[in-house]
Amino acid sequence: MTGPGPLVSICFQAGEIPPSIPLHLLGIVTVQSTSSAAEGQLLWPLLASFVCGSIPFAWLIGKSRGIDLLKVGSGNPGATNLSRELGKPYGLLGLSLDVIKGAIPILWFSSFPPGVLLLIGAASVVGHCFSPFLRGRGGKGVATTGGVLLALEPVIALVMLSSWFVTFKAIKSVGMASVMASLTGVLLALCLLLGWEPLVSVLRTADEGLKFPSMLGAVLLTLSMLVLIRHRSNIKEYCDSRREEESR
Repeated sequence: MTGPGPLVSICFQAGEIPPSIPLHLLGIVTVQSTSSAAEGQLLWPLLASFVCGSIPFAWLIGKSRGIDLLKVGSGNPGATNLSRELGKPYGLLGLSLDVIKGAIPILWFSSFPPGVLLLIGAASVVGHCFSPFLRGRGGKGVATTGGVLLALEPVIALVMLSSWFVTFKAIKSVGMASVMASLTGVLLALCLLLGWEPLVSVLRTADEGLKFPSMLGAVLLTLSMLVLIRHRSNIKEYCDSRREEESR
């Protein structure tokens, strides 16, 4: 597969601000191209990734078994609700497909610069959370975000996955384990934005220049916050249950 060449680049801009200022701290990411053809080169993978991410595999599996996940259980068309309604084998299948659809766009467009791959990965997560096939409804984004990170930066993915497993083993709650993994993602993102060398040095893309860790941090922070927002009902339920236990 041939890459996009030098036509597409990710850069940070801030109008007339002098170049001596660390522009990456402004968190403004823009896409520059030398021609309309370059814009098309970027639009196509973003759109393809969004569509790939928006395929509601868990919901489709449920429908194939006569269940509409939007109308049963938690009403969420994700792998956790699928597991509750049809059992763990179906849940694991849905989970695996959600991870894969996050990784596929990264692997398919792997010849693109890492900065572009970040945006491509983010597009698949947005597609999963706001699927046009479900009229804007979707999953909570944990598995698809995991797939993106596994394909792009496995170290980040493994740290967040470890956080998920430790939390799940401790409190037996998938939702709160996902919340803790997302909070870990927020912490890692802040470390990247601050350029914490012990973390930056182990990145697979550590040689991509000084700007990339900040870009990775900005995207990771955005996706982690999105996942946290979509788990707000889980957070509320957990807090309510804790208060009930303490009042007994």
